[in-house]
Amino acid sequence: MNSLQLVLKQMRQRSLSSWLTLLSVTLGVGLAIAIMVFQREGEALFSQSDFGYDIIVGPKASPLQIVLNTVYHLDVSPGNIPYSIYEQLSAPNHPLVRNAIPYAVGDEFQGHRIVGTIDRAFPIDYQGKLLNRPLQYRKDRSFEFAEGRPFHPQKFEAVIGSDVALRTGLKLGSKFKAQHDAGSSAVEKEEHDEQWEVVGILKPTKTANDRIIFIPIVSFFAIPKHEEYLEKLEEFQKQMDAMNAGTTRPTPAPKPTKSSSTGELLADAPEKKDPAHHNHEEAYDLNPDGAINLHLEKEKWKVSAILVETRRGGFQNQMLIYQFKNRTDAMAVNPAMEMRNFFETFFKGSSTLLLVISLLVTIVAAVSILVSIYNSVMARLREIAILRALGATRARVLALICIEAALIGLAGGILGLIVGHLLAFGGSLFMNHLIGQEIHWLATGSREWIYLAVVVALAVLAGLVPALRAYKTPVATHLMAV
Repeated sequence: MNSLQLVLKQMRQRSLSSWLTLLSVTLGVGLAIAIMVFQREGEALFSQSDFGYDIIVGPKASPLQIVLNTVYHLDVSPGNIPYSIYEQLSAPNHPLVRNAIPYAVGDEFQGHRIVGTIDRAFPIDYQGKLLNRPLQYRKDRSFEFAEGRPFHPQKFEAVIGSDVALRTGLKLGSKFKAQHDAGSSAVEKEEHDEQWEVVGILKPTKTANDRIIFIPIVSFFAIPKHEEYLEKLEEFQKQMDAMNAGTTRPTPAPKPTKSSSTGELLADAPEKKDPAHHNHEEAYDLNPDGAINLHLEKEKWKVSAILVETRRGGFQNQMLIYQFKNRTDAMAVNPAMEMRNFFETFFKGSSTLLLVISLLVTIVAAVSILVSIYNSVMARLREIAILRALGATRARVLALICIEAALIGLAGGILGLIVGHLLAFGGSLFMNHLIGQEIHWLATGSREWIYLAVVVALAVLAGLVPALRAYKTPVATHLMAV
C-alpha cells in the first residue's frame, strides 16, 4: 500500500473530522477568493477608461452624480443645461470636439429609464444609411441592432435595450406610454398620453444601456408636461435675470421649486392655468407622415447631459474642462477620472479590509487542520508504532502526516476557488441589477493562484507540528501499550 492510499484510508476512518476541517478551509478560501474577484473586477468596472467619450457636460452639480446619472442611469438627474451648449459643441469646426450627443431624461416605463437623444446615437439612420461620428459607448464599439432599425428623428418611435425587451415583453411593433418622474419613489406615477412604437431592439452591450429606452429628443419635448415645465423655467429665469440686474423687485408668487423628473429649479405659476391650456395641439401637431411638428422654440430646450468625444483626448480633454469651469450654466467632467476616484474612496479601502479578514479566517482554518491532525495522531500512536515496527522510517511517517495536511489544504483550496467564484457570480447579478453591468466572475488572476499555493503551504506547516509528534513516537513504548 503506497503513502497516498494510507493517507486516504486514515481520512476515511475519521471522515467527520476530515470533512469539518475541509469545510473550514473551503469557507475561508471561498471568502478570500470572492473578495479578490470583487476587488479586481470592481476596479476594472469603476476605474474603466475605455468609454467611447471622454467628457460629460452637465449642470453645475456633483461631478460624481452627473457621471452616475448619465453613464449608469442611477438616481434622478441633478438638473438641466441649455440645448444651445450642445449646438456649440457639435459645430463641425469646433477645435476640441469630434462628437457630441445630447441626453434628456425625466421619464420611464416599468422602471426603465427613457432617454431622449438624436439619431446619431446609432451608427445608421432609420433608412439604413451610415452616419458620420456615431456614439461609441466603448472605444471602437457602437450599438448594434438585434432586430429592427433606429428611430425616425421626428416620430414617436423608440429603440430599446436587450434587457428592456426581456423584462417588459416589448417587441417590434409594441406601443407604450411613458411615465413621469423617473427615479422618484412615488408608487403611482403620472402616465403621459403619447405613445411610442418600438422599431428597434439593440444587441446586449453588458452595460447600463441594456436597460434603457431611447426615443427622439423631439418627441421628448413634444410631451405637454415637459413643454409646460420649460416655459415655467424660462419665465423663472427671466425674473431671476431681472432681479440680478436690479430692474425689478421679487414678486411673492413665483417661488423656486424642484421638478422630480428633471431635478431642475422652476417657478410655480402665479395663477393656476387651465389644465387644457397645454394640450397636444398646442405642444405639437403631426404631419401626414406622422412626423412631429414641435411648437416649442429651440431656445427653450433643455438637456440633462451631453456626451462629448474630444478630438485627441489628453490635453484637449483638460482644456474643455477648464473652459467650462469659467461658465455658470454648465460644467464638464471626465467620467473615467470620477469613477476612479469613486472606487479609491468608497471601495478599495473596504475591500482591502475584507481581504485581511478573509486571510485571518484562512489562518484559523489552518489552525483547525493542526488541531484535527494532532488529535488524529494522538489517537493513532499505536498504529504509528506498528508502522515503524514493520519498517516504516521516521521520515515516511512525517511525510504521511504532511501529505494528509496538504491534501486537506489542496482540496479545500480548490473547493474554495469554486465557491468564491460562485459568490462572485451572485455579486455580478446584483451589480447587473444595480447598475446594469456585470463583472467577469469567471476570470481568474495570478493573485488567486498564489493565494492557493500559500493555503497549501500553510496546511503543510500546520501538519508539521503533529507530524513531528509522530516522528518522535517511541516504538517499544506504544507497542507494549494495551
